[in-house]
Amino acid sequence: MYGWSPLPRSLGATLRDSESAKPRVRLSAVTDLVRWAESEERERCVGRLLGLLERDPDTEVRAAAALGLADAAAREGLDALISAARSGPPRVRQLSLVALGELAAATDSAALVAVRVALDSELPALRFQALVAAHRLFADAELLPELARALGDAEPKVRYVACRICEERYFAAGRTAPAELLDALGRALADGDAAVALAAAIPLARWGSEQARQHVIQALNRSRGSAQLEDEQAAIELCAELGLSAARPGLIARAWGGLLGGGSPLAFQARVALARLGDERARSQILRELSSWTRSTRTRAVAAAGQARLEAARPRLLEMRADERQADPESVAEALRALDLAATAEPAKSTL
Repeated sequence: MYGWSPLPRSLGATLRDSESAKPRVRLSAVTDLVRWAESEERERCVGRLLGLLERDPDTEVRAAAALGLADAAAREGLDALISAARSGPPRVRQLSLVALGELAAATDSAALVAVRVALDSELPALRFQALVAAHRLFADAELLPELARALGDAEPKVRYVACRICEERYFAAGRTAPAELLDALGRALADGDAAVALAAAIPLARWGSEQARQHVIQALNRSRGSAQLEDEQAAIELCAELGLSAARPGLIARAWGGLLGGGSPLAFQARVALARLGDERARSQILRELSSWTRSTRTRAVAAAGQARLEAARPRLLEMRADERQADPESVAEALRALDLAATAEPAKSTL
């Protein structure tokens, strides 16, 4: 693995190191070229990044230069990135697709063609990254069939990212996914890869699928956690939002450990979810920690009280609002706003 320089370079040193005979030195210079591209020397630095992308003999240097162009918002590098995405080594093609997804617009026809070509690649890494770029660049009419196809891809990572794109593009935006996409996601609930199945279940559960809600519950109640921590967290929060009380065994295991102990990185989220579901142990712990000896613990409990819609915490939160030494004032204000919203909302109904 190549290392990065721990200290910023001067412009002269950056340009000099970008031409070093040692690949690791050229690689480490890329981050400083990006930094200097924000100065009056932008043209020189972007030009040097383009040179590294197009001509450097080291694959990792070329790949880093592709990302560097994206980080520098260098749309003037689009032509070089399109070329690299279509004909470079796989690693360079992959990261050039990342850059195209960041820099190109839906009107850049040549970039769209490069993405379409990569969607048909025999290499899973290229199909994966092309799908991410397509999400950013394609209109629905073109993206929908690609998502449906990707949900049946032979590579689990491609199927997984297709589920995540479906969630972000449709469900998270408050839209309704077309019937054919809902059907494809429904089939993904039986996917042999657990991460894919859970990624499909989360948006479908929020949409109203009882089968998906059962899958979320079963996934959380399994002894081991998900390989994708972000999805596991989303599942925990969904249980609180939808009142999925049947997931309590899994939430309890994460909140306090099993018979042999052992903490979960999502213990905080699990305790919040349990408190929202009415668990007295979780509610009592949050209320108790609001009067902890340390400000950091009190502030964390403030966040938990707000997220758990814990009305019993209101008197203590009002005390804290009057004395900012007690906890972070913004956290206290946010928690009180959450309680106010919860007080005017309809009570959540437990569905399972």
